[in-house]
Order: sequence, then structure tokens, then C-alpha cells
Amino acid sequence: MKMRYAKSDLCQLGWMSCVGCCGHHFKDKLSVAKGIEKNTLEMHSYIKHGRPLKEWMNRSKDRRDCGLCHNIVYDHKKDLLYCPCHPEVNQGVDLRIDHHYCDILHVCKTAFFFGLWDDARKGEFISFLKKRKKAGGLDWYSYSVGMANDSLLAEFEGLKWD
Repeated sequence: MKMRYAKSDLCQLGWMSCVGCCGHHFKDKLSVAKGIEKNTLEMHSYIKHGRPLKEWMNRSKDRRDCGLCHNIVYDHKKDLLYCPCHPEVNQGVDLRIDHHYCDILHVCKTAFFFGLWDDARKGEFISFLKKRKKAGGLDWYSYSVGMANDSLLAEFEGLKWD
């Protein structure tokens, strides 16, 4: 099967999710969290009533007022955010293709450079992120915004070369 999207290991780390490219101009953490909660409740309602995932995915052509895509949801069991239309969580089928504003070929600057680094440098970056999270300075929102605006890359590079 040919991949038709830009894959990055940084989108889902297993302990942190990035939704930085799943919206634009996020208002603030609380409004985005409320948007994710609404998305999740709506998805569960569709599932409960036997409605198809594609119908849920196409229920809106606009982003939420907070700037987030209508398809980002929260998995309570894994404590992670995800898009159920993404091929990695949808049996290899990419339901995002030709979706209203989903740019499946987008890759942020940080993910681009991460893909070029050797394993040692990648490990340093992951350690940097884990330390930030452990210190309370990194959650899903700050990770997503920091990836989207390249501030995490800049901070890492600053620590690397100072």
C-alpha cells in the first residue's frame, strides 16, 4: 500500500499527542479542550447510534470556533488525542484524503528536521521533551503549539548549542 501522507514519529509519541497542524489560530487551551470534548462526545454518539465514521467526519466543513478540526478526539483509555480518520488508527485507510481542510502532506519544521537526524540526536530531542513534561512544562496543548510554531525546536537547538 502506497502512503499518501507525510508520516512523522512526533505526532503520536505514545505518551504525548500533537494536534498542532489539526487546526489554525488556536484561541486558548481551555477552548481547544472544550472543542476536543465536544468532538469526542459527538463521535461516541455517532458510534452508539450505528452511524458511519465517514458521516461523522463530514459533519462540518469548518473548524470549531477555537480553531480545531472537528475530528480530533480524546481516547480516555490511552490518555491521548487522535484523529480516527488517520490511517494509523483506521486499519490503513486514510479517510482524510480530500477532506475539507486536512493537509495530509503537511509536516512541521520540527518533524522535518527530526526525520533527518540520526538516532542519537532523535533520542536527545525525545529526552528533552520528556524532561519538559516531567517538570510540568509540557502538556498536549503546549506540545502542539510548540511544534506548530517551531518554539520547541528553537529551544532544543538553543540548549544544544549554548
